[in-house]
Amino acid sequence: MSALNSIDRRLLTRLPPFSPVAVRLMSVLADERAPFKEIARLIALDPVLAGEVLRLANSGLYGRWLRVSSLLEAIARLGTARLSQIAITAALWRGLPRRTAPFVREWWRHSIAAALLAQQCGQDLPTDHAYTAALLHGIGQLALFEDAPDDYPNLVERAYADGVDLLDYERDVFHVDHASLAGLILESWGLPEKLCEAVARHHDVDEDRGLALAVQTGCATAEHVGFGRCGCPEHAGADVAGPSAALLANNTLLESLVVQINQIECSLG
Repeated sequence: MSALNSIDRRLLTRLPPFSPVAVRLMSVLADERAPFKEIARLIALDPVLAGEVLRLANSGLYGRWLRVSSLLEAIARLGTARLSQIAITAALWRGLPRRTAPFVREWWRHSIAAALLAQQCGQDLPTDHAYTAALLHGIGQLALFEDAPDDYPNLVERAYADGVDLLDYERDVFHVDHASLAGLILESWGLPEKLCEAVARHHDVDEDRGLALAVQTGCATAEHVGFGRCGCPEHAGADVAGPSAALLANNTLLESLVVQINQIECSLG
């Protein structure tokens, strides 16, 4: 990761720290042999997060018949990978500033869509890494919005209207782009280095494999089908190829994507 300058340090303070319970949970879940009781104990350390995890676990997204009343039961029925998705999603939602702002709502739906799509092309990666990295990939945009809530959405609109690389505009105005900033934010939160690097490089054109490609594909495909504006070269209306094209050809997946996003939003309130 690049050295921090004064601009970066200021922008790092624009968002609250990520849930320490969620950070610890990701470390524990990296070990597929992690005992259910340890996972449940960790989540229970944050009562609000535990409540949101149970609410999401009982949402229509996972089937009404899976009604659960405890964290241990949720882990046993849903599995650790699925529970990790739920916990990280709930933790991110808790920290969202200005949830009712149009930009934030659009950003949130883009993040969820990118995560759900990335996991489809990251099946050879360690458990749940693609979902988590894609869910957090746009956190730099959120920090830039918090720093300039009026100017940043206008900057995004101008970049798309002018057909200019959004990241170039960001560097001109903020002296850092949202991808690099996202990597720095995740690093400051104590998230794994591989995840930070993948997020920081999710706009790099030379990424052709691994976690960064899964995040890039999820982001580009989400944007192509109308979820958010993250500065992807394969934005809505453009021709696409490679992994994104394969996802876009899966009509069943795209139809279920909207349903899943709506269910997650409704469950979190």
